[in-house]
Amino acid sequence: MSPFFPRLFSPMRVGSTEIRNRIVFAGHGSRFVDWHSFHLNERQAHYLAERARGGVGLIIQGSSMVHPTGLAAAGVNEVWSDDSIPSYALITNAVHEAGAKIFGQLSHLGRQGHGFATHRELWAPSAIPDPASRIVPHAMDRRDIDELVDCYRSAARRLATAGFDGVEVYLAHGYLLAEFLSPFSNTRQDAYGGSLENRCRLPLRVIDAVQKEVPGFPVGIRVSADEFVPGGINPPECNAILEHLLDRVSVDYISVSQSNYASIDRMIPDMSFPRAPFVHYAAQVRQVARGIPVLAVGRLVTPEQCETLLENGTADAVCLVRPLIADAQWPDKAREGRREDIRECISCNVGCRGGPHRGTPIACLVNPVVGYEKQYGEGRILPTTSPRQVLVIGGGPGGLKAAEAAALRGHQVTLLEATGQLGGQVLVAAAAMPYRDEFANSVRFLEQQVRKLGVDVQLNTRATTESVIAVQADVVIVATGSSPGRPAIPGAHLPHVCTVHDAIAHGVNGAKVVVLDSGESDWKCLTTAEALAAAGHAVTIVSPVPIGTEMDAFSKPPMLRRLRAAHVQSIELHSAVAIEPGRMQLRENLSGETRWIDADAVVLSWYGVAEDALVQALRDIDGLEVHAVGDCLAPRRAIDAIWDGFRIGIAV
Repeated sequence: MSPFFPRLFSPMRVGSTEIRNRIVFAGHGSRFVDWHSFHLNERQAHYLAERARGGVGLIIQGSSMVHPTGLAAAGVNEVWSDDSIPSYALITNAVHEAGAKIFGQLSHLGRQGHGFATHRELWAPSAIPDPASRIVPHAMDRRDIDELVDCYRSAARRLATAGFDGVEVYLAHGYLLAEFLSPFSNTRQDAYGGSLENRCRLPLRVIDAVQKEVPGFPVGIRVSADEFVPGGINPPECNAILEHLLDRVSVDYISVSQSNYASIDRMIPDMSFPRAPFVHYAAQVRQVARGIPVLAVGRLVTPEQCETLLENGTADAVCLVRPLIADAQWPDKAREGRREDIRECISCNVGCRGGPHRGTPIACLVNPVVGYEKQYGEGRILPTTSPRQVLVIGGGPGGLKAAEAAALRGHQVTLLEATGQLGGQVLVAAAAMPYRDEFANSVRFLEQQVRKLGVDVQLNTRATTESVIAVQADVVIVATGSSPGRPAIPGAHLPHVCTVHDAIAHGVNGAKVVVLDSGESDWKCLTTAEALAAAGHAVTIVSPVPIGTEMDAFSKPPMLRRLRAAHVQSIELHSAVAIEPGRMQLRENLSGETRWIDADAVVLSWYGVAEDALVQALRDIDGLEVHAVGDCLAPRRAIDAIWDGFRIGIAV
């Protein structure tokens, strides 16, 4: 129990298992998996154990595939063979030693994915192409269905053998069992399609088989209360499904989520959504739950939010993923009243979804320790035995993180910032649209921490070679960032042409505005276009690549939807050839054909240019240890700058 958040930190019983509080680290894909065996690895064990040490009550190990045809994405783990048991035991032992309970999630991805991981066909109730991949699946016959039920049964036994405290049967997000439940994906005419009773038949068989295989084992389910697609599961249908299921089987909790891959933007809502946008679905499900604990999910960022949901009866527990990725100690900090020390998730999806989007494990913009808990987890960054004078030049995300990390090591740190505020280009990005203000929390938190750690912060202080030498620091970390670049085309320096930074700070003149994209086609370009449209301009994006190419699959659809609603036009696969007053010449990348378009103003969303002159000058000084981090090393994203700062800060 906590005097600060008493309901959040009250114990909860799930079947025969008591959970120490009502915070659940919900199932999700980390991709900390051996990609040849499809077995979880040591990184996953340390990743989950770090959250257990941080005070979470229950951990759900994300989707474990019960059948080879369910492995429809790379980096997913299997539970269809006994060979997987040792890897799961590694996970459960680590979590139990750290003090939390852990359930395994039984899953099959169904038609949502591809067959490259195992070179197998995808299974589904009906041969309807997946809306995302457009792959036509195999429509399961009776023999397949019987085989699948047996796979769920044996998978439950394996998880119990590996030491899990319970299981969660995945009925959500358009995966296979959800596909049977939903008319959106199930057009069968046999005993497994059509009526609600028939569509529930396979999930009922699976739950029954699991419970008979491991009697007394806690079994929960996860559902999508609204699929947000025509003909899909909606809130009344979800409640009807649950009532039908609960009339026939008993389960120990219901985790309530939303969407499927055809509405994937609402599955993991980014910062453009209000906080807690879908928790009302948990309240709705709670009306038919018959006293079973109901779990809410979806952009629950703060302990205050979570406490309120429990207090007003919306839910019995809260599912957090991104907040616990951002800060593994979130629960303990909340419980102990260290609210200001919680490193809040900014719901950017840059690392946690952007990593898998690029085929790599998850990461986190605000927490570079993710995936490296064994080396750098809580208590593992050891204080230095030889404190040094460390000078950090530049107060953007890279410089702030370097200063924080070096100060944590026990060094005496001074930070020089040329302007009157800390934050660097993150502040520019955060100012583009009102909802983007949350992005600035990443540097606000770092500023708070460096001041708390005693870093000597000097604003309005531009470093020079002479002033750096005068300081006589032992180590210099340069984080001077980058400046906006311009394309090497005629007219790029005309008066009506400006950078994204200028457009956000000062606006532009003219009715017709062209945002010229370098090809990164990310937040910088698209939120600028969004902001200019909101200011009343007629905006066209010109890009050499499809719009939103670099955005993750969860954030791209709502962004494109907002741009469409704002009547922003796009010209893809084109490059600028020349800019003249009132117009711009374009070249089509494939055919080479050129044409002119109107452009009263041109805003350049272009590559950055490293401000590295000071780095080069300082490295010419014999005996001075100099490091570069962030954009002055190579212009990239904030997540890269923060990782640079952390990497160097803990190494000095």
